[in-house]
Parts: sequence; structure tokens; C-alpha cells
Amino acid sequence: MTNRKILLLIGFWMLMVAASAQQVIVNNVGKDPFNGKATEVVFKGKDGQWVFTPYGNLVIKSTYRPSDYNRNELMSNAVIGSPQPTQTKITVANSQTIEFENGLSVVIQRDKLYFRQGREVKVKNASYFVQDNNRGFRFMLSDGEKWLGGGGRAIPMDRRGYKINLYNSPSYGYGLGADNLNFSVPILISSNGYALFFDNPSKGYFDIGLTEKSTLEAGFMSGELNFYVVFGRNLDEIMFNYTSLTGRQPLPPRWALGNFVSRFGYRSEVQVKDVVAKMQAAKFPIDGLIFDLFWFGDDIKGTLGNFDWVNTNKWPNPKNMLTQFRQQNIKSVLITEPFFLKGTRNYAEATPFLATDASGKPFTYQDLYFGEGGLIDIFRKPARDFMWKLYKKQVANGVSGWWSDLGEPEKHPNTIMHNLKDQGVNRPVSADEIHNLYGHQWSAMLYEKYRDDYPDQRLFHLNRAGFAGSQRYSVFPWTGDVARSWSGLKAQWPVMMGMSLSGLPYVHSDAGGFAMAEKADAELYVRWLQFAAFTPVFRPHGTALEDYDKTVKSIPSEPVFWDGAVQFLARQYIRLRYELLPYNYSLAYEQAAKGKPLMRPLYYYNFNDPEAFNATDQYFWGDNLMVAPVMTEAATSRKVYLPEGQWYRFSDNQLLEGKQWLDQNAGIHYLPLYAKAGSFIPVWQTDSVIRSTEAYDSKNLSLIYYPSATSSSYTWYDDDGVEPRTLERAEYELITFTGSTRGSMISIELKTNNPAAYKRKQMRSFTILVPGAVIKEVMVNGKPAKVVTAKPVMLAEGQFSATTIVFDGKPATVEIKL
Repeated sequence: MTNRKILLLIGFWMLMVAASAQQVIVNNVGKDPFNGKATEVVFKGKDGQWVFTPYGNLVIKSTYRPSDYNRNELMSNAVIGSPQPTQTKITVANSQTIEFENGLSVVIQRDKLYFRQGREVKVKNASYFVQDNNRGFRFMLSDGEKWLGGGGRAIPMDRRGYKINLYNSPSYGYGLGADNLNFSVPILISSNGYALFFDNPSKGYFDIGLTEKSTLEAGFMSGELNFYVVFGRNLDEIMFNYTSLTGRQPLPPRWALGNFVSRFGYRSEVQVKDVVAKMQAAKFPIDGLIFDLFWFGDDIKGTLGNFDWVNTNKWPNPKNMLTQFRQQNIKSVLITEPFFLKGTRNYAEATPFLATDASGKPFTYQDLYFGEGGLIDIFRKPARDFMWKLYKKQVANGVSGWWSDLGEPEKHPNTIMHNLKDQGVNRPVSADEIHNLYGHQWSAMLYEKYRDDYPDQRLFHLNRAGFAGSQRYSVFPWTGDVARSWSGLKAQWPVMMGMSLSGLPYVHSDAGGFAMAEKADAELYVRWLQFAAFTPVFRPHGTALEDYDKTVKSIPSEPVFWDGAVQFLARQYIRLRYELLPYNYSLAYEQAAKGKPLMRPLYYYNFNDPEAFNATDQYFWGDNLMVAPVMTEAATSRKVYLPEGQWYRFSDNQLLEGKQWLDQNAGIHYLPLYAKAGSFIPVWQTDSVIRSTEAYDSKNLSLIYYPSATSSSYTWYDDDGVEPRTLERAEYELITFTGSTRGSMISIELKTNNPAAYKRKQMRSFTILVPGAVIKEVMVNGKPAKVVTAKPVMLAEGQFSATTIVFDGKPATVEIKL
């Protein structure tokens, strides 16, 4: 270990209880073990001290405080969980052992730490190191151990064998292989059933067995030196425990699950109204309309900081325009940036709130692509208040959501100094020390201001960068300026899955691709939209600047500007997304209540299926659907892995056995999609043209049940889609469907958590669809019911039979004879 100083941390210990009854300080335990309640255990040595803090939900925090280190401030607010007083036993034999009441323990042996769950050692050989300008921790990697997470990266999901930077960075026109992108999150999840989370926003890195094959090294240039061990038998348990620690995404506004119209960029009211009118005439639904940077200026350069509709010729009456869109149930979203350039409308007023140089003067960029100016110091309360004043003006104009761009920040030299006195840090803080926290604090500002000033609105906020815990501020991250290429499309699976397993559940892409296209590729566009239909946000977005810069290749992102065949396929998948709205919205509830990501890898519940790890571009959409997107040019088929269990092919209802690979038809019209046997899929079916989610009627839904001999259940969530406090106030309904199949008999039970809602005669109608069978007889609570004609489900071409029941809130049993 050349040029490396490994500190021997554990010396001779003796036991004493500190003045606080819940802190235990240990130095040379002696014969009698400690046994009592503790919120933290401290081991002191000559070079520093370890502090072990038990949290609920199978989490232990470990902090090392070197005696020669003066940059030990905790600058992050990622963690909202609280330490839990825990029955603790400390014993000494050949090693020191701290046993907590939840079955977790820490063993200190010589200069190494070991973390156990029960008798199984999970974390091995943990130690502190100093090297050059970095400090951090080293861990032993076990044979065959896979490492997941670390934020959004276009590399294999198993990060082992890589060294990755912890430094949020834009990468224009990236594709497969980009290992450092906009949203790095310092969490790694082991396939051995635990995660390591480092609550440190400073510039850092993970070396996951690249330099030393059996060693994981996490290094940071500043900040408190800590790591949390988060235990769990599978990803579902780990995500529950991790999001209990760092927070979960609030419920989105329901319209956020609809179709967005977006491009770089709309340059006038006339143009954007024309696009909307053409989309509507072609019967494409619209829920969101996104305005890129031309809303506040005519040029790409020199306009950041205007933050207003400065060109009254192109935007003569923004409030009236936004009101007209809102009357059509179209929500408007505006882009904003953190830079204020000289000569813009708000530069002079912003100057006192800009980040500074070492002398305390506002730092001025001379080499920023967009122009000369400064960066708002988002960590200061007065700066946040100043920014909010600008946002609030546009909310009054009718804006429904926000898009924060360049928030890494895109250019953030270490000579910039930030003021964190409001966070309790009483010294200037350099950019590298809190770089990864900048976008996070921007998101926090928006969320907290909305909570205070618009408590009846759910925030929709597209963002590009942040930190652990950003999800609790209602962020909808996109994957950055991806290349409009097949490599760009292939990159999206690992980026989105890495983000999903890092606690950021609403990650999505510029569907169709954004940058660096030389020609329009209809096949790529269709394949990307098929994939995007099963991602958290459906938002086609690309560069179309034909009226601004004729040297830039302009390719429309809106499907209405493609030929008829492309429009037909795009319309099918957009329609399917709207039909699946009740299912998708229930996924949002699962995230808000339990921390489940919407996109889940095939090994989400089972680390022990090696083939699930080999299915590197498939995923579960919720628990009941599996998606195998086509990401190869000119493909007419693809290999698909079916996990354990039985699966119905969505297109034709064919029942297939799991634990096998198969060749699947994948012509351009077709997305391989499978429903798990025993699953329920609630569907919004209507004979009308769907214009937006505003037309959604949760009182009349269809419910597909895919029969299984094994009993199964599904819980469907419903609320008004608007009020932020529905969970807090219990103003929602959960209906649990339990189904089983015995021979030719299907039994389905319905039960609600909120029967009081039905006292107001708000009955629900469910049309139950059974694939691949003919219903002969139906009984509801012992009384005959009618068999009805099944409406076709978009893209599901197989046969269905159906029966419609009225649910009055009382437990009901539906018996179906095939």
C-alpha cells in the first residue's frame, strides 16, 4: 500500500458511562460487559474516535472523527431518520463486540470493523484511510459480490471493476459507457444483502475493485467521515430501510403521469399554440407543455437571469396564453437556471446573492458558455427568498411546474466560495466541498416554498442534479442531454435503474433522444417511445431549432410531425400509458408509502437468480408487469428471460413458464410485455378520445385478472390526484383484490380500507376481464351477475371475457365459472 497511511484505531479500552445516560464511551472494557439502552457507542483512540449510532429499520451509522482533521462538518441534510435508543450489549474477548437488540452487531478486531446481521458477517474489514487529499473508508469485497447503485451511470449495473467519480457532471451527447453523469448518489448496494451509504456531498469517488480487486474504497476531500450500513434480505427491504432514512417521494400530481409536449425550443406564442393545435387535431393527449429557455429571451446566450417574458412581440400576453392552456387542462412548465448574466433583467438585483470568490466579492464567470455572470448562492436564505420571488411571479401567471437546468452546477470551479451559515457552518465553503448538494438545495427551496405558499398544490419539478434525499422534495430527474442514437437509448436502462436503486424513483429520459443527430431515425424514435411508455415520466424532447439556427439538424420530438406510420405507433403506446393510469398511479403510492421504485430490476426480490442479473435490459414495471424493450437497430426478435413463476404474454395472453430464456417476436409494432400470473392490472377504458388525465374516471374501471392456481393479492390506490396531504389526512382509498383459480373456478374478493366513502352513494363499477377464456357464469356474493362483452385493451390482441360488478364498499366475493 504505497503512500498510504492506515490508522490503527482501536487501542486499549475501558468502560464508562458518560454524563448522558444514552451515550456509552468505551476504553478497555474489562471483565463486566455493558448492557443497557444506548443511542450511540463511542470508541476513543489516540488518533481519533469511532461513533456507532443505531437507527431503526436495520441501519447503523458509523462515524470516524480523526484528531488531526478540521473539516469534519456534516453539511448534508440527506438523513431525516432519527437515532433510536437501542438495548445494547458490549463485550470483550479477543475483540470488542457491540450487539444491538435488532440482531445487528459491530465487531472491532485489531484495526478492522465487521458488521453482522445475526451470525452472518455482512461488512468485512472496514477501516479508515488517508491518502493525498482524500480521506475515507476501505472494505473487503467478497467473491461473487455484485455492487449496484451510485446514481445514474451508463455502465453495467454491477459497478464492480469500476472507479466512479462522486461529482455531478453534465455530459452532452453521451451514450453507453458514460460513467460520470449529472446525478451521482453515494450509495452502493451489495448483492449480499446490505447497502453502504456515505452522507458526504463533497467531491469524492468509489473505487470498486479496480485498483485492488478485493477492495472497495470510498474517498472524499472534505466533510464528516461517515457511512451507514443498511441491511435487508433483498432490494425491496433495503429500499424500504434506506428511504426510511432519507425520505420518500411525495405523491405526484396525477397529470405528471400523462403525455408531455416539449422541445428545445418553442420560440413564440404563435408557434407553441400551433404545435398544441396540431397534436390535439391528431388526437394525441396532452397533460404538460414545457417551455425551454426561449421563454425568457430570443437567444441561447446572454439571457440567463431575465427570468421573465422579455419579448412582448413573441409573447404578448403570457398570463392569457397560460390561462388558455390551463382551460384545456394543459399544465405549463418553465425552465430556469441558477446563473445570472450581466445585462439581464435581474442581474443587478441578484448580485448580493451570488456566490463569491475568496475575497468575498461576487464570483464572475469569464468562460461560461452562456455568457459573463455569476451563480446564485442557493445555500443562503436571502438568496432563496430572492429566487422564490421570481418563481412566484410566474406561478401567478399560471405556471404549473418547473424545470431546473444546469443545476450540477454545470460549471463550478473550486475557487467559488459558498456561505453555509444558515446550515451552521461558520466559514466560507469551497465549491468542491458541497458541489453535489447544490441541486439538492435548489430542489429543497422550491419544495419548501410551495409547501408554505401553495399548500394545496403538489409540486412538479424536473431537475438534473441532486443528492441523496432529493426525492423527498418531489423531483422528477431526467437523465441529461443524451445522444439521439441507439447507444443513447441503450444507456437509459442502467442510468434509470441506478437512479431507481439510489432512491430517485421518477427518473426518465428525453424520449427520442436529445443531442447530436445527423438524420431523423423513425425506428429509433418509435423504440424510444415504446420504452418511455413504461418509465416514470413520458416526455419526448429533442432539438428543433430550424427557425433559429439552420446549421443545427432539427428533428421534431412531437409525434404529430412524423409520418403516418410513426404517428400510429406513437398514438398506440401513448394511449396504452393512459389506459394504465390507475396501475401507474398505484405505483406512485407504493413509492410514497414504502419506498418502492417504479422501475425494478428482475433481481429486485431475489439476489439468488444469476439469470436475472444477465437480463441487462429488462425490468419490472411495478410487481405485475415485466418489460423487455427493444434497443437494437433493425431488430425483429429479441431474447427475453422470464423469472420464476408463470407469465402471460400481454399481446396474446399465452401462458409461459418462468426460469427460462425465449426468443420473442419484436417487430417495430411490438414491445415485449408480460403480466405475472395471479396479477391484477387496473385499466382505464373509455370509448372517448382521451385529451388529458383530467378526464380520468376512477369510479368506472376495468380490472384484468391473470389467473393463477396460487392465491395472490393486489392493492389499488385512489385519491383526488391533487391534494398534497391525502396520505397524512387519510383522504384516499385502498381496495385490495385477492384472487385464486381452482380448475375452472376463479374467486376474487374485494375489500376497501374506507367503507365510509360509500355511504355517500359513491359506488364503483369494475369490469373484470379474464384473458384467454370464456366466462360461463358469474356470482357476486352468491347472486347471479351478467357476462358482458369485453372491451379490447390497447395492444392486447388475445381473447378476453368480462363481467361488470358494482362495488358498494362492503366486502364482496366474485365467483367466475369458465
